[in-house]
Amino acid sequence: MLKLSGKGCRMADSQVFSESYKVTSYLVNLRGRAGLYTILNFIQDVGWMHARNADVKLAPGLGWVFTRQKLMMQEWPAWNETVEIKTWLRQPEGPFVHRDYQLFTKNRQIGECTSSFTVMDMNTRKLAEQDWSAYAHLWRRESQLQHKPEKILFQPGAQELARFQVRNSDIDLNRHVNNTKYAQWILDAIPIDILREGQTLAAYEVNFLAESKINDEISVQTVPEQENSDVLTIIQFQGARLADQKPVFTAKLHVV
Repeated sequence: MLKLSGKGCRMADSQVFSESYKVTSYLVNLRGRAGLYTILNFIQDVGWMHARNADVKLAPGLGWVFTRQKLMMQEWPAWNETVEIKTWLRQPEGPFVHRDYQLFTKNRQIGECTSSFTVMDMNTRKLAEQDWSAYAHLWRRESQLQHKPEKILFQPGAQELARFQVRNSDIDLNRHVNNTKYAQWILDAIPIDILREGQTLAAYEVNFLAESKINDEISVQTVPEQENSDVLTIIQFQGARLADQKPVFTAKLHVV
């Protein structure tokens, strides 16, 4: 369970929701910081809390699914710090909705994120149509973040780093692997020395291409070609289901 500090609340702007999270000892990584996996869980939770607070409900048999996400961090919060996350919804674009997030600690912004999601029929496992008209009051038309998660192409012939079998603890309420687990798999596939003393993660992008379910075995791979500049390296990762080689996710880590 994530440790909450205070209750979720509406801000002066009624379309913005805020929640605070304390970085406890069991949420820090080997650098003593709330790392990628922890921050993604905070982000997932604040969206859930906002939807519950706004009484957003889907018809029986439907569920939310993430499609893409991009997180950018200037600073990773340390143990015992409190992270405040503000979130709001953009107006839908067809079947997709974008949610923006801003992250703060000690009254300064440390990061921002945009996620896209849609609605899936939990029986057919296909995208479902959704009438958004009842929630038009939630769309924030101003003060949107100036970016969207981009498409990341799956690259055949990538180098395998590790294999992960989907366990009970990976599965969420939608009966598939929780979106945050893919980031955890990437981190688990990277050599420990890089995580301990390596570069700093500045951004994380991910596309969710297909579901992973219990007992699936996923090959986590890296693409040899990297995008480099004087200060930034972008490394692509991806996952494929071994049983049928179906692409499951693609992701990029931006490190400085």
